[in-house]
Amino acid sequence: MADMSQAIPAERQWDLLEEYLLNGSFDATWIDTENIEEAAQRFRADPSSGILCDLDTSFDLADDDSGDTMTWIGMHSPGWSVAVTLTGWLPFQPAASSGGRRIITHHHRADLAELDDEGMLYYYDGELLGPLGVLEEFRNYTLDLEERYNLGFEEMVESYLILAGRVTRRFLDRDWFTASRVLYRVPRGAWPR
Repeated sequence: MADMSQAIPAERQWDLLEEYLLNGSFDATWIDTENIEEAAQRFRADPSSGILCDLDTSFDLADDDSGDTMTWIGMHSPGWSVAVTLTGWLPFQPAASSGGRRIITHHHRADLAELDDEGMLYYYDGELLGPLGVLEEFRNYTLDLEERYNLGFEEMVESYLILAGRVTRRFLDRDWFTASRVLYRVPRGAWPR
């Protein structure tokens, strides 16, 4: 396996999110399993609600007033799945990572220049371990990114998405955005508030 600790994506992650209309509010959760049904179950999605679709179709289908969370779940890279929340929010508990699973979360709103949860949080085996960028386990992944954090909101988000790509071994790319994934409904009240 190639060393990803200092890898850089072929295209700017921010620009891809803009192009595919996800930058206004980008809410992504990576989980270290290739089993899409397991990922959906861990996020308490309704298993009967799954619809295989592309991103454009998922935008159309997620546009409802139910108050439920609509999340598009699918393969990200070998060993990892990704859940992109299109409406609502995915208020899961650290227990979603029980059984030795790793989960990385990121949410930003470009329209408000707002970054949630200290940029990117890391969960492992039922516990929140903290912001991904400061954990010793990932220190060598962030050495060249730290200077970018002071260059403004856009560069900070770019750095976090590069970090996620390094850890999960895949950056966002055009194939990522054109892949089919399964759109699931997470019923309101699936997680205690």
